[in-house]
Amino acid sequence: MFTAILVTSLLTVAGANAHTITLRNNCAWGVGLTLSNFPHNGVDYTGPAIPDLPAGGSWNLVVPSRWNGRICDRPPNSGCQNDCFGGIAFGEASCSMTEWNFDSSLINGNTDYDISNIQGYSVPQKIIAPDGNSVICTDVNCPCNEAYRPGDTSGTCGGTGPVDQATRVGPSGDYTVIYCP
Repeated sequence: MFTAILVTSLLTVAGANAHTITLRNNCAWGVGLTLSNFPHNGVDYTGPAIPDLPAGGSWNLVVPSRWNGRICDRPPNSGCQNDCFGGIAFGEASCSMTEWNFDSSLINGNTDYDISNIQGYSVPQKIIAPDGNSVICTDVNCPCNEAYRPGDTSGTCGGTGPVDQATRVGPSGDYTVIYCP
């Protein structure tokens, strides 16, 4: 009996550190999504695959504490199923993505997040942090402080700015991604 109570208590504590990312599709079309644990240096997400979101649909994705990964749009012929690589860098259709690093010890247990169009721009996106701050990109020409530019693997806005200016730091907690905000 003591063991059962201890195991239940440990599972409750472990579950309390998980984070929910609400994925909401406000587009007039369905959005195909893929989750990747790339760069594979955090705690892997091992839950069910993200479903394709029909127009007006939403889904709650629960990721573990210290998850570090990507969620990418998967338009037809994008090739963005393999760690969200594909897109223009590989001569395939574009695929926008969001990138996450939850509970990072490098930033005092906070979360960094961004919108990346490095593999090409394919869908308008907005990320809303638990503190109400947000980042939004609604076209291919988003400012460099809002999203990584298509093809810019340097992360410097084509050499015109500091590295990673698109990245935000927010509190650990639950986030929302809106497609077609």
